[in-house]
Amino acid sequence: MRFGRVQVGGGFTLVELIVAMTIMSVIAVVVMPIIVSSTDTYASARSARGTTERVVYALERFGRLVREAPFDEDGGVLSVTSASATSLVFGDGTGIRLSGDRLEMLAPDGDWVTLCTGVDRARLTYFDDSGDPMLLVAPGEIRRVGLTVESGGFTLGGYAFARSWIGR
Repeated sequence: MRFGRVQVGGGFTLVELIVAMTIMSVIAVVVMPIIVSSTDTYASARSARGTTERVVYALERFGRLVREAPFDEDGGVLSVTSASATSLVFGDGTGIRLSGDRLEMLAPDGDWVTLCTGVDRARLTYFDDSGDPMLLVAPGEIRRVGLTVESGGFTLGGYAFARSWIGR
């Protein structure tokens, strides 16, 4: 009987394992910042897209509100109850306002409905017959209304004519 080493084939030596682990560690150190950066970029883009979608929805509802704005009994001017840089209320009880960080729409039933949250700033601009911005808002002279919304570092805006004013 002979005692000695048992020959086992196909194994790795300790040196080979240490070299392989060192190479994998270097690759991981190089690849990890790329993965982390990609994840951060994706999260940022997703947040920006969400903010943009919320503001665009609010601008579309604002445009519809202004296009459907009522005229007074004579049909000559828009029926506006109140107008300021942050709110606009029409004679039929509909309107829009900035309340804290929320842009809200006044429904005909008298309830304020949130259109967009996370608003840093919103500004309504009123235009007269000549297309010039009005310094003092005279409800009878409003022909076009603009809304600019700042949210999440983005500034979006839109303008709308009252549908019944077009062609007059």
